[in-house]
Amino acid sequence: MMQPSAYPIVDNLLFSEIRPSTIHGDGLFATNSINANSILGILDGQLVPWDEQFSTAFEWNAISESQLLIRPLRSKYSYINHSRTPNLQLEYHPLRVTALKDIKAGEELTLDYRKEPLPKTYQQGHGSGYL
Repeated sequence: MMQPSAYPIVDNLLFSEIRPSTIHGDGLFATNSINANSILGILDGQLVPWDEQFSTAFEWNAISESQLLIRPLRSKYSYINHSRTPNLQLEYHPLRVTALKDIKAGEELTLDYRKEPLPKTYQQGHGSGYL
């Protein structure tokens, strides 16, 4: 796996590696064929309210419109680029990354960021550039 960052990257997703992306910067790519509905990994972290400062978080996921799951370390998850036609999805309880369809080795792994339960204030403000 390429290490594009000076910081260690937590290897939390199976069958994947970080490589330059044609979508944006670096992306996460399948190293093997992945069957639909396969779980690539479980995402963990600490639950905090949306309005709480979380300046030490490298990554986060919206669990609800009022709650975030934050992680203080960067993981492979943060290299998944946004697509409106994704091949991955997030499933909850526990929070996990699963394949929406069969994925070929070498294919870039993508999520539709709009599928997280994001508050309207985020979607229309800071987050509008990512969605």
